[in-house]
Amino acid sequence: MKSYECSIFVFEKRTAEKLHKPKRKETVTEILRASVKQLERFRHPKILQIMHTVEESSETLSFATEPVIASLANILAYQEAGGTITGPPSTGASGQHCPNSVATNRPAHAKEYTFLDIELKYGILQITEALSFLHYSGQVIHKNVCPSSILITKKGTWKLAGFEFTERTNETDATDPVPCQPWSTRASKLVQPNLDYMAPEIQINSSCSILSDMFSLGMVICAIFNHGRSLIQSGNSTSTYLKQMELLDEAVHNILPRIPIPLQEATTRLLKKSPGARPTAQLLTLIKYFSDPAVQALQFLDVINMKDPTQKTHYYRSTLREVLPFIPRVADKGNVNGLIVDNQY
Repeated sequence: MKSYECSIFVFEKRTAEKLHKPKRKETVTEILRASVKQLERFRHPKILQIMHTVEESSETLSFATEPVIASLANILAYQEAGGTITGPPSTGASGQHCPNSVATNRPAHAKEYTFLDIELKYGILQITEALSFLHYSGQVIHKNVCPSSILITKKGTWKLAGFEFTERTNETDATDPVPCQPWSTRASKLVQPNLDYMAPEIQINSSCSILSDMFSLGMVICAIFNHGRSLIQSGNSTSTYLKQMELLDEAVHNILPRIPIPLQEATTRLLKKSPGARPTAQLLTLIKYFSDPAVQALQFLDVINMKDPTQKTHYYRSTLREVLPFIPRVADKGNVNGLIVDNQY
């Protein structure tokens, strides 16, 4: 029998015991079951692949996925606590502050992992492509795009997961709003999206669209280049969220110098409070920031098994040879990812 490497996710039901009410505890497991079913339904190279469906006992709920190293939240937690902060000068950022000392007390879930510029560029593109697929092929709003919903695989690929709170798009126009539940202090945070990355129209108007996901993606981009910190630190307080949302434009202006220049305009537009001012995922993939031959080569590599022999031959003999000098080797850093092309060929 052939064996496959995988990652096992286990949820201990006692984690939800503090919710007290039995119905609330059951809600958590119901949401997780539905999330895995959604992941099984949406098969795409940029969406986390389920390798074994949910197994459930009286004490745990578990499932298996392709091998992952950590969530983006794990990595950003390390950075926020004072770990190594990667700067993006080669991609055009005008500057980034690095901490003078390394924190000794990091969160238990923090994961040390150093991103290269090309990994950040390709990672953001991969999540954008996942959203484009969800919005237009799946007709679904993710509604919880945040660092904990983005997983880094053993190959270094960024995969979108966390499908616990999806909503169907408007059948006529995906950019038109549909009703949805705002964040509430009456419910446990375990059964709600991450408030710090939530689009304002969800909380203020109880409505969402595919453009709500784009706002959340903009917040993720800012956190990546802000030492892992979200521009909104609500502490699960809706009043704090609304107060900080009023100051968001100023916060975006202050963070822009840390963001690569070709990504600055798009980030500003993503974080507009008016949904109509934000770019769709399809439009975002077309910006200059992603027009990088090395990134395009990595894109092809992700789906090479779907290509015919002629396309593969041309890629290996021509395209890959041309871009290979521009793809950094990272084996000496301990990062196991798709950029180590010298180990693959």
